[in-house]
Amino acid sequence: MKVLKIGLFLIALWIAQPSQLLGQEYLTATPGTGEGIWSLLRRSGVKPTPSSVAKFKTLNANNLIQNDELKKGVEYLIPSSSKRYPIFGPAYEEVTLVSGQLEGHVYYIVGGHGGPDPGTLGRYRGKQIVEDEIAYDTALRLARELLADGATVHIIVRDPNDGIRDSEHLPADKDEVYFGGKKIVLNQANRLRTRARIINELYDSHRATAKSQQVIALHVDSYGYRVEPQVDVHFIVASQSGRELGETIRSTVKAQYAIHQPNRGYHGDIKSRDLMILRETKPTAILIELGNIRHSGDQHRLIKPQNRQTLAEWIKEGLVARATMLSA
Repeated sequence: MKVLKIGLFLIALWIAQPSQLLGQEYLTATPGTGEGIWSLLRRSGVKPTPSSVAKFKTLNANNLIQNDELKKGVEYLIPSSSKRYPIFGPAYEEVTLVSGQLEGHVYYIVGGHGGPDPGTLGRYRGKQIVEDEIAYDTALRLARELLADGATVHIIVRDPNDGIRDSEHLPADKDEVYFGGKKIVLNQANRLRTRARIINELYDSHRATAKSQQVIALHVDSYGYRVEPQVDVHFIVASQSGRELGETIRSTVKAQYAIHQPNRGYHGDIKSRDLMILRETKPTAILIELGNIRHSGDQHRLIKPQNRQTLAEWIKEGLVARATMLSA
């Protein structure tokens, strides 16, 4: 399967298909022996519905034979639905649905700290590294990955103008707000209670229809040692369901390290702590520490936008694995 960008140079398509299709991206797929439209769509990660089948027929009108049979050896355009989410910024706001494997699963993504609280601070190559900015950028990337697989996602801490940033230096600001536009206050207890209340209200609204609901809070740790240790992605939980979720994501991350850095090893662990974001929220909750903000190795890893994206993708894979278990 490939992604085909249909540009203005494809003048011939002006006759066969509506002009508004130009400039969009579509997956392409070649049918197997005896494969029909519904099975080709399903194999391509698109849920076959009367709407998606009708769109497929429109896109591929010249390559269908009698009774809508598919031709062998022909690449067909696969329709995909996309939506715009301005929270991700202009470069990333359009999200294409690539599968429905997380349909019915609800996720509450919480970037740690925010507003008047930047979290922990580090310094690398003369520039400040701020926990809430690293956590927020990774949280947005995770949310986007989940949406692409059909999940329902609520981003609890939100910045109106940052979006996903492909830069190493993420300047600190204090304009983050909660879901719904509520101001983030300085008092820590009030902040955490507000987050829990927002999540719990949303949880109640989804409870009748959701297959599962989970809170994923992202932070960057700081250790108070004279010599700061490097740490792997690790997990903090306060319930048995949280531990099971943590074990699934941890296994996914460990397997990915084994593939991409086989000689590195992975030592991320799971710890139990009685944190309010874990204790007071109704859904299964987990807090993920992405690294140590004061260790030069972790700093080098976390400032790279491609590494933040990779972390988001690996966490998403762990969530998909957990959703599959819960749906079995």
